[in-house]
Order: sequence, then structure tokens, then C-alpha cells
Amino acid sequence: MKFHPQVFMKLPVLCTFALLAAAAASHAGSFGGPPPFSDGSPLQSGIDGSYQATARGTNLTGVIRFAYQNNVQSGIPSANVYSMFVDGQVVTGGVVASITGKQLAGVLGGQDFQVPTSDSGTSELPLVFIVRGNRANGDFTGKLDLEDKMSAFSGKGSVAPAPVETNTVILIQTNSGVVGATANDVTIEPFVIPGSSITPTDFTFEGVRTSIFAQGAGGTTATTSSN
Repeated sequence: MKFHPQVFMKLPVLCTFALLAAAAASHAGSFGGPPPFSDGSPLQSGIDGSYQATARGTNLTGVIRFAYQNNVQSGIPSANVYSMFVDGQVVTGGVVASITGKQLAGVLGGQDFQVPTSDSGTSELPLVFIVRGNRANGDFTGKLDLEDKMSAFSGKGSVAPAPVETNTVILIQTNSGVVGATANDVTIEPFVIPGSSITPTDFTFEGVRTSIFAQGAGGTTATTSSN
């Protein structure tokens, strides 16, 4: 049997290539394709979870939070809110966020208000209630890093003062004082809510997924880790 030393010299090189190929195959198995029901995310948990970002701009600091559950935005109001300090004023409201693949888009809504009603759901005039004067609206867009265990995301947005609103209260009352008939009294009262005075401001934001569960959705909170 003839000895071929060159074969043994090539073994370390061949072993190195084999290890690299195995590592590449393992990496491709982890991130090469998304698992089912994950909206394109290669993360095993999909896009579900609670997300939080810090917003910064000129005279602006804020926090934006939103959550996903069962591959759609969570319907829990407290899990989808924003709060910003703009030019000395604090503005708050709800967040509507859409995750489509790696793209993120959202709307910052002004603080909602409702006409006060009784326990039976009816309203009577006169009405007295307070609407905050520092309401604001806004929007944001960004991108998510779906291969990051923390689902890091970033982007830019803007916040602007809420415009003047004209609303109408319609009150329908049953008048049983008419003999032999039932009549309805209808009262229509329009009212105007002034716009707010905050300065329109652009901002940038950076955030991560803080949990794989939507806030308030039940279950044990499991904070993601970069390890």
C-alpha cells in the first residue's frame, strides 16, 4: 500500500470546510425561512408581544407602546398608548400600529372623549365635561430587525396639534305627557372644541420588543434576551 502524505495534509482543510458548511446550514435553518403563522418573521414566537420605543426630537421626549396578540394588534387599550413631553406640555393618546414583514407604520391618535351618560346610557342637558386642550395627533414609520432576538426597531415620525373640532349632541327624549299618544322631543346642540397649541415636531424613535406576550393578555411575562 502506497503512502500519500498529501492526503493527510488536506484533512485539516477538508474538516474546516465541513464545519463551515454545517454552521451555514444551521444558520439557514434558523433564519432562512419564517415558521408558520409568524407574518414573515423568522422568530419562533412570530411578531406577538409588547413593543416599546423612546422618541426624541427638538424639545420632545416620549414613549410609544403597542402590542400584538395572535398576529394582530392587541385590543387592550392600555397596551397601545403614547405619551410625549412637547414644549413643556404632556400629550397622550392611543396608538394604532401595523407590522407588515419588516415594515412598521402607525398612527398616534388624539385623546378620545365621550359625552357623559347615565347608567342607562342616556344623556340629559345641560351637559358639563372637560376636554383637555393639549390634544395631539401624529404618525410614524420604521423598520424591524426580524433576525434580532429583541426585535429591535427604529424610524421617524411627527406629532402635531389637534385641529378645531365641531361636534353635535343629539338628545332624544320620550314625552308621555300627550294624552293618547307618545311624542319624542329631539334636542340638537352643536359645540366646538378648540384646537391645541403644541408645536408641530418631528422625532426619531428606537425600541425593542419587551415581552413575547401582549401586555395584560394573561400568561407569564417572558422578557426576551439578547443572549
